[in-house]
Amino acid sequence: MDALYKFAKQNRTKLSGLFGIMSLLIARPTTGTLLFGAIFILAGQSVRCWSAGHIHKNEILTVTGPYSLSRNPLYVGSFFLGGGFMISVGVWWLGIAYLVFFAILYWFTIRWEERKLRSRFPDAWEEYFRTVPRFLPIFRIPSYRSGEFRWSQVLRYRELTNASVVLVVYFILWGKLLLMGR
Repeated sequence: MDALYKFAKQNRTKLSGLFGIMSLLIARPTTGTLLFGAIFILAGQSVRCWSAGHIHKNEILTVTGPYSLSRNPLYVGSFFLGGGFMISVGVWWLGIAYLVFFAILYWFTIRWEERKLRSRFPDAWEEYFRTVPRFLPIFRIPSYRSGEFRWSQVLRYRELTNASVVLVVYFILWGKLLLMGR
């Protein structure tokens, strides 16, 4: 099981990229799917930037900002970002494939990271684990704890590069729409 955890953690970006390329090739976007998908893409990228501005990887257990609402806000942002693209591509079964792909890949990734955080920050982790939901705060909203947001962190973790790639891919979908003459 450790091998699966580690594989998912180390290869999620490559696997996501392959899934994205396949989705672009199959895409049948319409103006409606692109506009509706853009809402989720923008929301997802915003959550990712907000999260990156708060996190201090391997330094402290980040429990403020979006991390006070979800233990994995970067992945929540990725979920909405990818979901927005699945809406944009306009192929319904790709959306179902995305949900399965995301659930499997991130189930392993999140479990691996939780084990790492539990061993690195044992005292802080237990309370955090009990009070903040793993993914989405569906059944109860945890208490928001403000923290310091830093643009330098957003840059450090390359979220602006990610946002640039997101924009390019979104424009590729618009180009495909124009070429298809829809």
